[in-house]
Amino acid sequence: MAGIGFELKKLYKNTGIMASLKAHMYSVFVTVGPIIISVAAITFMQFLLRYIGVERYRRDVLQATIMYSFIFSVILSGGYGMLLSRYLSDRLYLNKKEDILPSLYGSVSIIVVVAGLIGCIFYYISPMDTVYKLFSYLLFIGLVIQTLLGVYISAVKNIKLVAHSFAYGTVLGLAAGYVLVRVFGIDEILSVLIGFDMCILVVIVVLAVEIQQYFREKSTLYFNFIRYYDHYYLVFLTNLFYMTGLYAHNFIFWFFSDMKLVVESTYVYAPPYDLPAFYAFLSIVPTMVMFVVKVETEFYEKYNNYFYLINNGACREDIETARDDMKKTVYKELVYLMEIQLFFTIAFMILGIRLLPMAGFTASMVDLYNLLALGYYCSIIMFVVMTLLLYFDSKKSACLTALIFVLSSSGFSYVSVCLGENYYGVGFFLAGFVSLAFALYRLNIYLNNIDYYVFCIQALWKEKEGGRFSSLADKLNSIGGQSYEKK
Repeated sequence: MAGIGFELKKLYKNTGIMASLKAHMYSVFVTVGPIIISVAAITFMQFLLRYIGVERYRRDVLQATIMYSFIFSVILSGGYGMLLSRYLSDRLYLNKKEDILPSLYGSVSIIVVVAGLIGCIFYYISPMDTVYKLFSYLLFIGLVIQTLLGVYISAVKNIKLVAHSFAYGTVLGLAAGYVLVRVFGIDEILSVLIGFDMCILVVIVVLAVEIQQYFREKSTLYFNFIRYYDHYYLVFLTNLFYMTGLYAHNFIFWFFSDMKLVVESTYVYAPPYDLPAFYAFLSIVPTMVMFVVKVETEFYEKYNNYFYLINNGACREDIETARDDMKKTVYKELVYLMEIQLFFTIAFMILGIRLLPMAGFTASMVDLYNLLALGYYCSIIMFVVMTLLLYFDSKKSACLTALIFVLSSSGFSYVSVCLGENYYGVGFFLAGFVSLAFALYRLNIYLNNIDYYVFCIQALWKEKEGGRFSSLADKLNSIGGQSYEKK
């Protein structure tokens, strides 16, 4: 994402009100485009369906379908996408761009098979209408593919295309839903679901075409990325644990609280908890944008300079100066980000107290929203710190942080359910706070002992024989027409 951040920063260099507005719009679309569009589309559709008289129960079915598709597509592809990001970075650094497009084909084929089997089992046992289940399944698979394409499009750095693809998809999806209802007389809920499928399809097609046009050269190493599991499995687990931790508290309330609701004997969720969590999650959007546009790019410049001097034999004084400069930048940008996000979190809490009751929130739901907003504040700052740890190749610290997050999110939330309504939301806040404290502790230890970690124990990984996944990659690549050549 640092590469996209540098492209976005170029837009901010232009002067004028319109240029600044344009830069902010692109920043939001590129970093949190799927979230913003999903929120807008779902909210619009809910108001529209309510306006035309669709009963509440059927609207709940649609809401649960979309929510399940988004949540589980993110969890399934989260760790997988992080590993692919590591692979792409290495291919670009080694100037082996011909391996990137084949890895896209190979990675998509694997994740579609895995996610497809899970989706088939889930909807096979569901008593819902077959046609509705089919389009629900397509939405889930489409979101999985779109998530992986997002990893590859970050290497292309065509930020305008990313923004435009989501905008085009949204317009076409809304239009398709309207036509299906008004012209063809198809069921409203099914029409909306098909519209969402059309939106995701447009995004997939636009991004896939751009990726193929950018990476024209290609080898036959379709599954070479699999060998990275031998060496970067902690990176895979880190993102998997973090993504699961973001929703673990929801799962606890789905299955163990008296808030749970079962629709169509298929979906289990807790609307009085999920709705405040949904709005509280939106409060971390500023950090998502600022991290890519400013923090990661500012830090990356210092980081890159420090290791450049080391790798090119600079004198000790220059290396130490670059090291101290990098450490100051880390602390400065991290404090800056924490201050900015704290401001927005408090602002969201104040607005929530005033506006959410108008949307039907009870006093207990507003209190829950405030606690969850604080929890998401801790979780997003923890994610930033975790990313910095991965920059320094401190994979164990990052993975342990994510593991603490998912376990504490589940455990504390379960305790809060047992203690009663007055403690709802406290569990997730405590999980975020504990995980953030541990992440900051590990980052501080690393920076205070950075000379030891860099010069004494950090080794450059080289592709070598051995390992279960390396052998599997060789076999799959040989099926594709070329075995892996080791040097």
